[in-house]
Amino acid sequence: MSTFNRHKLSLLAAAVAGLGAMSGAQAATLTCGPNAPGVRINTANKADWSTDARYVAAPNGIATIVDDYRWGGTTWFNPADQTHGAGAGSLATTLLQGKWLSFGATADETTPGQYPAVNTVGVVADGAWVAGRATFIYNEPITIGTDVDLSTIKIRGTGGFDNGALLAVKPTILPGGVANNAPWIKSTTISGGSWTSPAAISLDGTSGLGFYYGANTIGLALDSENTTATWPVGVVADFEITADCLTPVAEQPTTPLLCPMGNRAGDTIRIGPFTTNARDWKWTWRTNSSTAPQALENVEQPLFDDFIWHGYFKPAALPSGEETAARWISPGTTDPSGADIPGVPYPLATGQSKSGFNAAIFALNQPITVGNNVDLATIKLDGRFGFDDYGNSVFVQPAGAVESTDLYLPNGFGAFTPAVTPNIPGFRRGQNTIGLRLDGGQFRNDCTGGACALGAIADFYVTATCTGVPPILPPPPPGPAVTPVPTLDVAGLGLLGLLSAGAGALALRRRKRAQQP
Repeated sequence: MSTFNRHKLSLLAAAVAGLGAMSGAQAATLTCGPNAPGVRINTANKADWSTDARYVAAPNGIATIVDDYRWGGTTWFNPADQTHGAGAGSLATTLLQGKWLSFGATADETTPGQYPAVNTVGVVADGAWVAGRATFIYNEPITIGTDVDLSTIKIRGTGGFDNGALLAVKPTILPGGVANNAPWIKSTTISGGSWTSPAAISLDGTSGLGFYYGANTIGLALDSENTTATWPVGVVADFEITADCLTPVAEQPTTPLLCPMGNRAGDTIRIGPFTTNARDWKWTWRTNSSTAPQALENVEQPLFDDFIWHGYFKPAALPSGEETAARWISPGTTDPSGADIPGVPYPLATGQSKSGFNAAIFALNQPITVGNNVDLATIKLDGRFGFDDYGNSVFVQPAGAVESTDLYLPNGFGAFTPAVTPNIPGFRRGQNTIGLRLDGGQFRNDCTGGACALGAIADFYVTATCTGVPPILPPPPPGPAVTPVPTLDVAGLGLLGLLSAGAGALALRRRKRAQQP
């Protein structure tokens, strides 16, 4: 599993399947990997596109897209003889596939009324995707699997835009399995005005393009004069969308912290690595209010590992030899900034700030089992850490006991910081839960531009020294109860029983022979 836990993934799959059945539209699938084919999108066929622009004249219906019009005859470049440049990825040096999509212009035509005037100042309340713009919408949704690293999405190609264009992305499902009904649409600048010659298209997921797992619909939103009565609006584009895969998350280690046979006092033992991800960690405690009186509540809230605030270091961008399977775990933010990844809103979360209490606790689901021959006073964490914001710490809670005191961990989110903790007090023999205690700086995750982001990332081993005592293996977990199957007790039948059974079988065979013709 990757960015969703199993429950969230099933919700997403069901929602996407349901929407597909309702719309009847088939979706292109963005697969990941260095050799995976990308999803190619172009304006070669106007039937692949629709629009939110409306005619000026009553009844102001949705405008018809045309591809047989080229402004001024020569003002817009002719895409038929253009070649992709060197920066167009796998499309480089190939011919541009696309025509100018537009609505025509009433003042630039030979047949009066052939191209009726279109309103290009979109009004969101009337169904426009982007305020003040006309959007050309690609009809085929793009489905992104949960193994895709959203921060590595790349869009490379060539286009022309009259006037400057935005890439508009509308995910079908938002984090937490929320249907994007409002809808929420993310827009990113593709290019300025470029219609006399082709322009490169180059966008990256590190800018928070708004793609999310499941189906996504994209559009090209253009700015123009108020209507096409005098000047046209048009676009030609041919680009490919590619992505890399998320580093798979391995199961957390279940090996006990137990020294082997023949260990000597002072030998070092370690288990791991343990890595942060939404599947194996959960947000278990929060402060119930931002003002007094306050109390600590055991209320589990959604935890995600697909949100990266624009200031966080990117795990996928770590240099060779420093790779990690760990992911940023957080509640995301309801109002992402332009460069947050993936740039989509997350559900509201509360209880991020301490205000005198332990506000946000992320606990590892997998307990750490400590064996009989480990020196309890020497247990540490040895690894790499990143936190947003400050005052972050680690604690341990043995089964059936209270949590230990905090040990502070490195602050900061711009780098994956190596650290070895001091000896962590509180471990006991048997099962122990490890938790990270965080301070988000604000009580809720709804600050403008993602300023209320809260996150943690860790990749660590649990280490200790040995006592020299021979190991005693922890007892295995109890297996399922087995109901015994009744069996024939031959010895209990005795000789008389055996003779009776044999006589009965002989009589049965004689009756069968007598019935044969």
